Amino acid sequence: MATIHVSRSGATLGTFEEEKVREGLRTGEFIGTDLGWMEGMATWRPLSELDDFRTAPPVQPVAPEPTAAAPEGSATAPVVVSAAATGLPWENRAQLGWLNALVETVQMVLLHPEQAFAVMRRGGGLMDPLLYTLILGMVGAVISFVFSIGLHSFGMGGRNGLGALMGMGAVSFGWLIVMPFILVICAFIAAGLFHLVLMLLGGAKQPFEATLRVFCFSSGSANILQVIPLCGGFVAGIYSLVLNCIGLARVHETDTWRAVVAVLSPIVICCGGGLAFLILMGGLAAVGANWH
Repeated sequence: MATIHVSRSGATLGTFEEEKVREGLRTGEFIGTDLGWMEGMATWRPLSELDDFRTAPPVQPVAPEPTAAAPEGSATAPVVVSAAATGLPWENRAQLGWLNALVETVQMVLLHPEQAFAVMRRGGGLMDPLLYTLILGMVGAVISFVFSIGLHSFGMGGRNGLGALMGMGAVSFGWLIVMPFILVICAFIAAGLFHLVLMLLGGAKQPFEATLRVFCFSSGSANILQVIPLCGGFVAGIYSLVLNCIGLARVHETDTWRAVVAVLSPIVICCGGGLAFLILMGGLAAVGANWH
């Protein structure tokens, strides 16, 4: 009986008989986005295509990037098929369960972004990506709130812990209430700017929804890095930019430099505009002082 090598999120799960893999797909031990390879195949393929392993011709990606090592003793070096966008674990949470799907998606996006965005679906509705970024965005907001209270409790904010809790409690909880709306609005604005710049550069080969999905899964996953004390917010912000660059380049199948410009140019424009505004206001204030 044929044996199949199975990999998930860049890690090898082992070698299993074909019937065991089929049973695992039915019971949830394996999911459709897990990658499989058997002797004679030129590429790793999602287990959702298990019935095609013997019959389908090998698919050669445009720019193959090995993310799962060739099984020991094999004569070929299989690669991931970039066209097989069968969905991230979060997009298959009905089989995995919500918590497992959330954790596995975070791990996959943070540790193996190339593979993650290769299997991410380009369409299918906005609920999955928006719900994902809302959950992890709120987790990041709560972590920031707790750290802020903790710092004030140790006197780093100039007030004692009880005073800090009473003074900033109402404002902070109010901020948490409106945070979901802010996260959704920011997602649409940021993704819209990224997509607009990509279009201007000739790199937008997928619809806007694909760009929004990249932003939601990138920024949502990076939010978990706010657990790092003191510098967590900064690290999360920087890594979010990196993930967005990787995701846009992969999903839109465009040059990396186009993706980097699409991600960074809105930030540069906003910062430059803010600096120009401050300089203008300072100049007007100086003119006003001299006038009087």
